[in-house]
Amino acid sequence: MAPWPLRHLSLMTLVEGASLIALVLIAVPMKHLVGLPIGVQVVGPIHGALFLWTMGVLALVVLRGHLPALKGAGVFFAALIPFGGLWSHRMLAHHIATYGAK
Repeated sequence: MAPWPLRHLSLMTLVEGASLIALVLIAVPMKHLVGLPIGVQVVGPIHGALFLWTMGVLALVVLRGHLPALKGAGVFFAALIPFGGLWSHRMLAHHIATYGAK
């Protein structure tokens, strides 16, 4: 069975990715097209906290050797683009399914 931090990271990539999508596709257009900055004021800090949390878990998982550094770098860069969290989650799910089967 894969370690808990690795499974937690898989879930966090989805949550953080969803917050980025909400920020980029809903809150920012509301601010610039409708003139309602409240979406960015609410979703922005939430996304920031989720991003930091995800990166902390990612660092823990890579430093403990549960995920190769190259895959960790992929998770980091995927977190910077909308819908990248879906890719990360899928890659991590595959890694978890094959964890320990070497």
